[in-house]
Amino acid sequence: MANDKNEKSRKARIIRILLIFGMIILVLAYQNYKPSSNNINDEDTLHLVEEETSTQPSYGEIPEETLYVYMIDVGQGDSFLFVQGNETALIDCGTKGTVKNVIECLNTIGITKLDYVIGTHQHDDHIGGMYDIISNFEIGEIIMPTINPELVTSNWYMSLLKKINDDNIEVIHPEIGDIFLLGIARMKVVGQLTPDEAGNNINNYSTVIKVSLGEMDILMTGDAEKQVERSILQSKENIDSEILKVGHHGSDSSTTKEFLEAVNPEYGLISCKIGNRYNHPTKETMDKLEDAGVVIYRTDECGTVAIKITATDIYFNATPGDYLSGPELEEGD
Repeated sequence: MANDKNEKSRKARIIRILLIFGMIILVLAYQNYKPSSNNINDEDTLHLVEEETSTQPSYGEIPEETLYVYMIDVGQGDSFLFVQGNETALIDCGTKGTVKNVIECLNTIGITKLDYVIGTHQHDDHIGGMYDIISNFEIGEIIMPTINPELVTSNWYMSLLKKINDDNIEVIHPEIGDIFLLGIARMKVVGQLTPDEAGNNINNYSTVIKVSLGEMDILMTGDAEKQVERSILQSKENIDSEILKVGHHGSDSSTTKEFLEAVNPEYGLISCKIGNRYNHPTKETMDKLEDAGVVIYRTDECGTVAIKITATDIYFNATPGDYLSGPELEEGD
């Protein structure tokens, strides 16, 4: 559950000021985490850093049961790797052109098997790279929403479906309330419209998943727009989370004030490309996040971001980003 947001926001702002004045970032010692099935090499993993707050434990007190999250820089797209124990989940795969970044990240960490490959919805900036992921890694299950087949007839998607069938990979079409275990973490489906409800808007087929470890939660939203957010709010599902994957790359089609208040996040993650033609993230959304005191990490500024989550604490390997919209950030470059 999220703690007092105002107090945490105050601390976050203090952290950023100290960073601006050149405060040395403490680098976490490499973890003893080496899952047997994936043979992860700590020497090659992305370094994780500790935020300077009085509530953080010393290194020796950090429990071994941790959840690692990587927001992989795939430009204007999404790809997030979750690792807990020796189990792995990849939520979205980037595009056909940027999946090489995902493969490189997984290879660097030492991943050989993905227990879950989750496609939040059938847009190519989210699952265009799935064919290459299936071709390069051992796959447990694929999770993708049911969609009206007339909406996606692209060659890349037809090839993906054939590849899944030829490789005899199990495909699960999730429903609200479904829970998938990832080691000691759990992934719960908290939002999912039916094809009748989503209609012709592929973004609104997005599967929304709350990933939890101990008291820490991260809400993964895909490109879910306001209609999905309203549906989740009406369901009274508890979506209170420390981390919010900001919907639709920070578009103004998502992140309503009511939804943001219900999630009540400390941190926000935005995956987008600098200079993208959609102007993501939008000023409207960034203003909401700033007003709510949400500390932002974004690939267009930070590149790939590594996160370490314990049962009670969260660590990042990057300096927080700005609250600038996409065009404002490009203008300042």
